[in-house]
Amino acid sequence: MKKGLLGSTALIGAATILSAAAGAAEAPTWKLTGNANFQLYWADQDDNLWTKQRVRTSSSVVTNIVTSWTDRTGTAGYGHDQDHDWYFGVDEAELQLNVSGAADNGLNYGFKIEINANTTDGTMADEVRLQFSGGWGTLQLGDEDGAEDIMNFGGENLMGATGGFDGDQDDYVVRLSEINYYHESSNYYYATYNWGTDPSTEAEHIAAPMYPTIAGDTSDGTKISYFSPRFSGFQVGASVTPTPNNGDDFKEDGSYENHIGIGANYDQSFGDLRIRASAVYSGASSNDTEIEDISAWSVGGIVGWGPFSLGANYTDNGDSGEPVTTFIDIEKSYWNVAAGFETGPFNFALGYFVGTADLSFPNDMEFNSIIGDETTYEHVALTADFTMAPGLGLYAEINLIEDTYGRVDQGTTSFVAGANVSF
Repeated sequence: MKKGLLGSTALIGAATILSAAAGAAEAPTWKLTGNANFQLYWADQDDNLWTKQRVRTSSSVVTNIVTSWTDRTGTAGYGHDQDHDWYFGVDEAELQLNVSGAADNGLNYGFKIEINANTTDGTMADEVRLQFSGGWGTLQLGDEDGAEDIMNFGGENLMGATGGFDGDQDDYVVRLSEINYYHESSNYYYATYNWGTDPSTEAEHIAAPMYPTIAGDTSDGTKISYFSPRFSGFQVGASVTPTPNNGDDFKEDGSYENHIGIGANYDQSFGDLRIRASAVYSGASSNDTEIEDISAWSVGGIVGWGPFSLGANYTDNGDSGEPVTTFIDIEKSYWNVAAGFETGPFNFALGYFVGTADLSFPNDMEFNSIIGDETTYEHVALTADFTMAPGLGLYAEINLIEDTYGRVDQGTTSFVAGANVSF
């Protein structure tokens, strides 16, 4: 009953707003844009995650086996998928079709289709949505990012190249995939699957956030979003996403249901000074009794003065999406800061990101002595962009990453350079 009421209320509201639409004065027009890039990667990563470590606790000798590479090699702890420390990649290739029209009564309407053109893309399109706007605000219906993402500001907005700490690090950083240890005194093998959830995802619960993404971010899930007009720099917005699925794949709810994304931000310029600030919330109900509900919030801002900008963000994801278990308590958060400088065709940015997973093992102090009370992910990124000609851009970035799991510290250094052509 609650699900139906939520969806019906959103649809009735949309119909009320659009009911005054009359015949269009002219046929809608369309515009096709697109871009493709080519990138060179060089990456150097420690091998600490697939070595065995023998550690001693106060009560017994414990062998800590920390393994990685599972997702890439199929066998945890064996083989190294990065046979080359440098390689080429096409990270993005897409086309975007925008159609827009205006009715006689002033209602603006249209749709957007974002078509994936990369050879490794698993879906043909990842964003398809209708849009209606007027003096009352903007209404979006379909597969598009939600208010919890669109309305948020932070240091990530200033980063260039592939995105710096919000870029392509998941393409080359190999993270922890499994944690097991053997208690010799009791001859018992403890494994992360004792937590009661899918063993293939256990280590990602321990791992600290590696991206500035609020928990429950609905990405391009099918939703209804409303954004108010901007008054004196202020704007509010909200999104309703019944399930994490998109298109017409709604037969099953998925991992959560009835997601609500709410945001408010401020964007105003005073001569050469521009001030932006935001606060957003993400909440949803879990469909799995062994996984916590989603409840997360984020605040951020950017201050710009002429060619200089400074941005920061703090996000508290709490225990959103973490296992419901007495074995471990997990709460996650992250913060970032970045500075940008733009001059002529050049754009430079320096950013720092820190993700933290606070851990508590109330019933297993030995495991706590191995992993510790937190894991951290630190990422320093320097990016540089150069617009060589209209539609032609060159870029490069350097990344210094430290991924820490208690006694295990995994360092990665990378350099990425690329070219992007757009129209």
